[in-house]
Amino acid sequence: MFDNNKKIDFGWQFLRYYSVARLVIALLLFLLPFIAKSQGGLYDQDVYTTAAISYVILASLLLFLSFVEHQFHIQAYSQPFTDILMLSLLAYAGQSDSAGYIVLMALVAIFALLLVRNRLGMLYGILVSVGLVLVYRFREGEFDQTFFSEVSLQIAGILVVTLLGNILARRLTYYEEETAEQQRSIAHMHRLNSQIIEKMNRGIIVVDDQNRIRHINQTAWYGLGLPDTPIGKPLAAITDDLDYQLKRTNRTSHEGLPFRATSTGPQLLPRFIPLNTNEMTLILLDNYSDVIKKAQQLKLASLGQLTASIAHEIRNPLSAINQSIQMLLESVSENPQEQQLMEIIERQSKRINEIIDNIQKVSKRKPPERQILVLDRFLPSFIKEYQQGLQETATITTEGVEPGLKVAFDQSQLKQVLSNLFDNALKYSHLNTNQYQLHLAAGRDPLSGDLFLDVIDEGVGVSMEEKDKIFEPFYTTHHSGTGLGLYISKELCEANQARLDCIPVAFGGACFRISFDTSSFMIDAELAEQLADIESEDAINLESTTPKEDRRR
Repeated sequence: MFDNNKKIDFGWQFLRYYSVARLVIALLLFLLPFIAKSQGGLYDQDVYTTAAISYVILASLLLFLSFVEHQFHIQAYSQPFTDILMLSLLAYAGQSDSAGYIVLMALVAIFALLLVRNRLGMLYGILVSVGLVLVYRFREGEFDQTFFSEVSLQIAGILVVTLLGNILARRLTYYEEETAEQQRSIAHMHRLNSQIIEKMNRGIIVVDDQNRIRHINQTAWYGLGLPDTPIGKPLAAITDDLDYQLKRTNRTSHEGLPFRATSTGPQLLPRFIPLNTNEMTLILLDNYSDVIKKAQQLKLASLGQLTASIAHEIRNPLSAINQSIQMLLESVSENPQEQQLMEIIERQSKRINEIIDNIQKVSKRKPPERQILVLDRFLPSFIKEYQQGLQETATITTEGVEPGLKVAFDQSQLKQVLSNLFDNALKYSHLNTNQYQLHLAAGRDPLSGDLFLDVIDEGVGVSMEEKDKIFEPFYTTHHSGTGLGLYISKELCEANQARLDCIPVAFGGACFRISFDTSSFMIDAELAEQLADIESEDAINLESTTPKEDRRR
């Protein structure tokens, strides 16, 4: 159905045009006798002049009211009636040839039909006919056969024209309704397409011939590090790497190279597609990290199946080798070279067994059982437990862990992740400073609002070349490492809707950041219930520790 508000908007616009035309005609009717010097030919000059001046004033007032936009229906029905009345007076007092006035009154009836858009508009045709009869009646006194025939034909013509105008008005209304329906459908499809584009997992950016961003969806915005108001900005101001690749493509369809917009952001794979309109270029951004992750999962899944099938066959010989090595070490001579060889065999046997255990853990990993953990309670307990299992004394310092910071994570899996990170941090700190020490820091990201936990060592740091490789399976920078610790830690974090990234440190060393998605557990019913219980418990504890005197205050 045609929108009534839009219909009234069209009506006000038409009414303004109609009011302007009325004012022009009123001025012409007032000035025409003076311009043509035909005042003497008027039937009643005084009545004509008075009516013409009144019509000009009235037309000016009606034009003003059409711009005020008040009471549309009253104005739409009353203004044509006013025109018919004034034109009838001018026809009565004007020249003896009243054909021009009749034409004007017929046009008024047609305009009224187009304005009101219903069958009641036919009344204006009847009013014009009545006005015409009254004009002839008062000017001629009585009707003779000639005048009767002339008036009848004029009335018939007016009624026919009015009927055709009614048909035209109904047709226009139908076309307007159809056009409005099409506009609503197009607007609905536009909104639907916009929502689909915004919710797509693939990033979409549209740039013009000056490499300025004209559109960016939510996925691309997040992937590029949440830039501030990117629309209209040069692409180089958001990411130099993507701008450089776009310039190299010469605006041809081309697949680019993986890149990162921020140090902690995902690895993105761009594809450039030129558009025909206005020399625009469409840039599609796929999460290359997901592609790599799937490939690694397939590789490890097949490797895990292979390992599971031959683990028993490998471990039996390994057990025999380890037992034999232990016996040989007890009975071996004092030859240092032989002892060293035996220790190498023992160490490498343990490494093989550790690799098999790690691969089986990856392939048989259980789904996480997430729960709410309060960091300022969890971390001291875990650090104490971890230090008890060390053979050497380690210094672990914490800072920025404010009371009440809550995260959602599987407790046993978080312990496994932190154990791997602590092991690496202490190992590389000892290699660089000859001391076992690491630092913990916690806080809230200013952009996303998510909590993070940083594990910072005092080693030599991670180079840019190694930064993208250290989370790959079997990649290690230490001769005794398996290359699976960081990979397993990253997998466990992602399973708990968290992220593990290596971020640069200004004063040296390496920093591994766990970013917790604090918004995810707010919509989980079970986690939300746990959160409510913890907050209730905190409130009770706070009340119990408050002195009675303070509580009375």
